[in-house]
Amino acid sequence: MAKKKTTADYIDNIGEAIKKAREQKKMSQKELAAAIEVDPTQYNRIELGKSIPTLKTVAKLAKALDVTIDALISGEQDFQEVEIKDKSLFDKVKLIDNLPDDEKNIVLKVIDLALSKKKFKEFFQQQLQ
Repeated sequence: MAKKKTTADYIDNIGEAIKKAREQKKMSQKELAAAIEVDPTQYNRIELGKSIPTLKTVAKLAKALDVTIDALISGEQDFQEVEIKDKSLFDKVKLIDNLPDDEKNIVLKVIDLALSKKKFKEFFQQQLQ
């Protein structure tokens, strides 16, 4: 049975995922902090796991680093095999795939936002326990 993630796990995952993505983009902490309009000291605290970024900041980070919000929150950037219970999702994914790129990107951002909201909600509910 998988161990339930703790608050510290989520904080560490966010900071580590941000650092990994930043390094892959060959950006300095100062450059990324400027890109997301956050004080470099505050950015450093986020990356070190000493501060939890707001959802707005995570969204800015994801955009600047060209990764999904979910990847930053979960720390999982690899695709995994998943079991899909609602088979109608396959048809919807095919329709989304055929949209023009600008419309497809909007749909994907909405999905990322919904997933991030769910993960943040779970995270904060876990803190209250």
